[in-house]
Amino acid sequence: MISITVYNFFCVGRWLTKNFMKPYIVILGKIRTEDYEILCKAASMADLVVREMNKIDPGFHFPEEQLPRGFISCLEAEKKTIVYLFGVLPVGTGEKIPFFQNVPPGDIDPFLLNLPIQGFFEFPLTMAIACSIIQTIGRNRALIAQNENLTDEIIRYRNQKRRLIEIGTALTRESDLGDLLKLILAICREMVDADAGSIYVRNRVKPGGAYTDSLTFKVSQNDSVNVGVMNEFVLLINESSIAGYVAKTAMSLNIDDVDHIDNRFPWHFNGDWDKKVGYKTRSMLTLPLKNISGEVVGVLQLINKKHKSIKRDGDSDSFIQEASAFTLSDEEFVQSIASQAAVSIERAHYHECIKVLFEGFLESSIAAIDERDTVTSGHSTRVLGYVSAFIDAVKNDDKNRFRTIVESQNRITQFQYAALLHDIGKIGVPEALLNKQTRLNTCEWKNLEMRFGFILPEKVRCGEHNDATVPAEENLLPFLSSVNKSGYLDDQNFEKLLKLRDRSYHFADGTSGTLLTEQEWEKLSVRKGNLTESERDAINSHASSTYRILSKIPWTKDLEEIPRIAAQHHERLDGSGYPDGLKKNEICIESRILAIADIFESLISKDRPYKPKVSVPDALEILRAEAQAGKLDSEVVSFFIEKRIYELFFDDQTLHLKHVSM
Repeated sequence: MISITVYNFFCVGRWLTKNFMKPYIVILGKIRTEDYEILCKAASMADLVVREMNKIDPGFHFPEEQLPRGFISCLEAEKKTIVYLFGVLPVGTGEKIPFFQNVPPGDIDPFLLNLPIQGFFEFPLTMAIACSIIQTIGRNRALIAQNENLTDEIIRYRNQKRRLIEIGTALTRESDLGDLLKLILAICREMVDADAGSIYVRNRVKPGGAYTDSLTFKVSQNDSVNVGVMNEFVLLINESSIAGYVAKTAMSLNIDDVDHIDNRFPWHFNGDWDKKVGYKTRSMLTLPLKNISGEVVGVLQLINKKHKSIKRDGDSDSFIQEASAFTLSDEEFVQSIASQAAVSIERAHYHECIKVLFEGFLESSIAAIDERDTVTSGHSTRVLGYVSAFIDAVKNDDKNRFRTIVESQNRITQFQYAALLHDIGKIGVPEALLNKQTRLNTCEWKNLEMRFGFILPEKVRCGEHNDATVPAEENLLPFLSSVNKSGYLDDQNFEKLLKLRDRSYHFADGTSGTLLTEQEWEKLSVRKGNLTESERDAINSHASSTYRILSKIPWTKDLEEIPRIAAQHHERLDGSGYPDGLKKNEICIESRILAIADIFESLISKDRPYKPKVSVPDALEILRAEAQAGKLDSEVVSFFIEKRIYELFFDDQTLHLKHVSM
């Protein structure tokens, strides 16, 4: 037990002052008055408070909402002390609070250099050193804030993608135009934090006829005012109103403040409605809803981007606005949804617009997978290329048994969608596994190195194995490093590793242990690749996840087989595949074709950490061998080779996808 005294600020009065909520740093251990005053002066310039702590109990913890900005340790830099501190304080790997350690003059212990310590200092302190420490703490805080902002942006981006998918799903199910417009408006407002909004629809001379030069106000929503059911009204398409101008010019208007519109513009803001309900419009984003021909079929209008709370002033019964302007990012995102609203309005083009929209969702989903799995980035798109080439070859050959897959355009589209989505289940696989470069990850390898830094200077015993085939102590780490990075562990190196398994170390104080932990042994002893059985199972689970994810989408009847086709691409005719161990006729023909395209692309693509790329002739030979072994469909393999479908990609440096028509 390390004995360090602490002021428990839950009990000690001087911690419970009104300054307690100010940002603060903590000094660990005793410090000279002169040094303390220097730190306090440096901290005060950064608006930080300095607190002293002299004892830390094992169960002590800081409240999450009151964590210090940094720790400055004046304790002796002994290993046991530092290890203890890192065990009880919120510092170290994965934590956000910087830690500074006092060291005596001279060389710094290598043990300390391998720890996540932000910096070292010597006593007596100078103002320059103190300011440097405080500035580092400040920069660390700024970096944390930057990372948090980035995280918020990523979450916002993911929410936008989810909302786009929801809109796409709604377009396949919702037949009522009014309900669909309400959904689109609600999602647009939510994603850009708009307080209010409305949608205008362009009128027609008659159902299905030409468009007129007028708009009808259809839908309105407002978080601050209960607008109830608003009556529809007609607005002429001309340059005098904002909505009319946007409809006439087919151009968006992003207005920061409607009270400061330049008089040179022909359009103006009508504030009659604001006065009627006691509302105050400040910022406004107005976009045209255009069909696939570029015609404006409606107008989407979003009002007052929320910056802080918008509240009512009880005395004047008016609204105090703290709304901000809509950003370019807001405009671009809403524009993508606005096109969907146009699809809803123009029902004659419904199916074609749905198809375009959904393919955009597919590309977005695949892009998300590629972002997470950089090792196989572009794989799904290239597999789609081979599948599309296979379909084209079937169309051009009347004498083959695969004619059923091209019996209709709907079945072709179903197959192509399944090919593009066949690995979507990887979105649920841990990113660390998808991008695993070595058998031990960086943190695990550092832990091993650190442990060996203590072990190797001591006496190491070899258990039952003590011969020349076991690397000497000074060669252990280079040997293990080579194994860690290798994609294949041959018999000779496996035997060396096996003899290290029982090798132990003994310290003078009587403590002992094995050189390799069970987890390290399991990972290093993998014969092929860099994944253990459990890790391989986790990655292989993507096939089941693919089925679960795709099954949640309300596919139309023409596309309802997509989940099954996509999920079966790892099944094998002899039952050795996964996830369900299906055999022969239990596997649909599209999945058999998809399996071959998937295997071939994986073989010839760029080098991966667990395997080098294979030449095209060798890859084709592997396909033949798998077919002869009863795992792959031999007729599909023969057709794939005879029709030279494998020539779809070229150029060894960059694989280029030829035009694929969906």
